[in-house]
Amino acid sequence: PRSYKNMDGNYDTDFIRCVLWNLIAENTCEYCKKGDIVGVKGRLQTSNYEDKDGNKKYNVDVIAEKVTFLASKRADE
Repeated sequence: PRSYKNMDGNYDTDFIRCVLWNLIAENTCEYCKKGDIVGVKGRLQTSNYEDKDGNKKYNVDVIAEKVTFLASKRADE
């Protein structure tokens, strides 16, 4: 979350789509659970497509090259 609250009094959070392949994906699935904190090193990849109504849509993904497990939510509970 950001270090400040929005006009509704809530912290805004961004969710960025990350793409993982091969061993990085396998290890992340095995050891990472929802709520864990991870660091991701990778590159940005952009793509675009047309939706069913003909509108052009754009995506920006992080293609992960390394995932570091920083903290487990389970350890904090």
